[in-house]
Amino acid sequence: MIKQYSLDRSLGYNLKRTQHRLRRRMDETLKACGLSTAQNAVLSALMAQPDMTNADLANAAFITPQSMQSVLAGLEKAGYVVRRQDEQHGRRQLARLTPSGEALALQGRQTIVDIETALTKATAPLSEDEALALLYRLQEALDD
Repeated sequence: MIKQYSLDRSLGYNLKRTQHRLRRRMDETLKACGLSTAQNAVLSALMAQPDMTNADLANAAFITPQSMQSVLAGLEKAGYVVRRQDEQHGRRQLARLTPSGEALALQGRQTIVDIETALTKATAPLSEDEALALLYRLQEALDD
């Protein structure tokens, strides 16, 4: 006998619903410091690893390279990011945070602490490491 299909029992659908709610919550929360979720992702990525390319940042922010160009231009115009030519690959530009960009990155990170805390609490009784391990396994399953 074939089981009745239900979206409520679909793992993929519920992962997407969770991602959608997370994104909406982050958008609302980050608005207080004048950031979009994509801008916050860029600042966070550059805080962790300076001198990233447009393509690397687009990947980190889950947006297209074309959209990232616009995000970076806005952050650069506001004085949060500077870009320079990559000496080894003349066409590539590398982005890094300015001191005010670092301050805003820290503010953005602090703004979403409550969201991260709520997610960690919701995974109980799993530890944070166990919850992350489960998410990593799900990601790997989709890479095959």
